[in-house]
Amino acid sequence: MLDKIEELVLKAKQANSEDKVQGYVIAIKSLCEVMVDEKAANISIPKPITLTQPVMSATPNVEPVKMDEANGESLFDF
Repeated sequence: MLDKIEELVLKAKQANSEDKVQGYVIAIKSLCEVMVDEKAANISIPKPITLTQPVMSATPNVEPVKMDEANGESLFDF
């Protein structure tokens, strides 16, 4: 990040118009603000992470369907 700021400072020094200089200064300011915000975020008190348990749905006990035409309980009983 600092390398990018240095690069923009050099370009601002070599710029041939005030508009270009102003553009580089705005870019430098934005990068500085990002660095300050990142540092402030790292210093702030970390929020505790709450882990949630996945909800396990209970499968109801289903009685097998009884059919009068069936010969047995197995699929292979003909």
